[in-house]
Amino acid sequence: MFRTDRKNRRIKKSPLFWRTAFLTAVVLQLLARYTRWFAEWYAQTVYPGLMRFLGGISDLFPFALDEVLIYLMVLGVLIYLLWGILRIWKKDVSVRIWGMESLRKLLKTGIVWFLAFTVTCGINYHRTSFSSLADLPVEPSTVEELEELCLWLTARIENVSKSVRVREDGLTDLPDGMEEKTRDAMKGLGEQYPALSGWYPRAKPVFTWKVLSMEFLEGIFGPYTMEAHYNPDIPAYNQPAVLCHELSHLKGFMREDEANYIAYLACVGSEDVNLQYSGLLLAYTHSINALYRADYERFAAVRVQLCEQADRDYAYHRTYWAQYEGPVSEISDKVNDTYLRANAQQEGSRSYGRMVDLLLGAYRRQKEEGTG
Repeated sequence: MFRTDRKNRRIKKSPLFWRTAFLTAVVLQLLARYTRWFAEWYAQTVYPGLMRFLGGISDLFPFALDEVLIYLMVLGVLIYLLWGILRIWKKDVSVRIWGMESLRKLLKTGIVWFLAFTVTCGINYHRTSFSSLADLPVEPSTVEELEELCLWLTARIENVSKSVRVREDGLTDLPDGMEEKTRDAMKGLGEQYPALSGWYPRAKPVFTWKVLSMEFLEGIFGPYTMEAHYNPDIPAYNQPAVLCHELSHLKGFMREDEANYIAYLACVGSEDVNLQYSGLLLAYTHSINALYRADYERFAAVRVQLCEQADRDYAYHRTYWAQYEGPVSEISDKVNDTYLRANAQQEGSRSYGRMVDLLLGAYRRQKEEGTG
């Protein structure tokens, strides 16, 4: 009788548990979105410990742990479906009852995902922006200022390109120990910006890189295991910047534009020339694209001044991604756009362009201080 009572109590408590979990996620989301202090407090106090705990576990594995977990999840779903079909075939359960059971399980899984997403990265979308923490004003700029920024980046790229490590085919090569060097670059940046200081797990390549390429993805952040992943097949010159971009997400900076800017700062602040080159080309790409949209004639005049090494890397970049253009990449872009808008990045995929405003703000400050 005692055991039966305990079981009944567990059954009665079960709906309350799932309601509480769902309401907890909703309340946390509302607090993050509609209060000025909660998201930043969470990012500075709760999140670092969570990142250190989950990231410490995943860092023990030499492979991308969440990628393996995805494979296991897919396998589990297939086994569950086959088991359900077998139960229905043996008439152990009706299609209606099995369908209702599955729907309840799916709902519970969705609640778990929503809560896990909220505490691992959802709240961080609403934290204080990196531009505010770095005291970097984002102001309207003229086309002349944008052109000047592009020319400044062009000169820096040409200077650095003379020392980059190059492969036999003439393309820029990967730096030795890239994963460790990018982690060191982020730690170094943390000395200037405390919000980026502290421990970083190592970034890891994904096994199924071809899937990422088909989706036009160069890297991805795994919030549930606190892992930064990169596509090891993309052009080598871009990989260091991608790693730093994903590592910045681990510090709670979820905005794509700010993650790009952080990656630029980390790379150009590194002692490794190939990292500097990667960061400069990241900044140049966004800036020259903005100039193209603003004034084509100015764009054409600036673009032809890019050095031969960078021009060669860009040519390969275009060739590489051209092979993956198609419906999969288009669907992926729409999904990504919807995801960004759902998490308070109202410009959607276009929010990547805001990085140029950050670059212009930093360049304007350097000129005022006489260091530009």
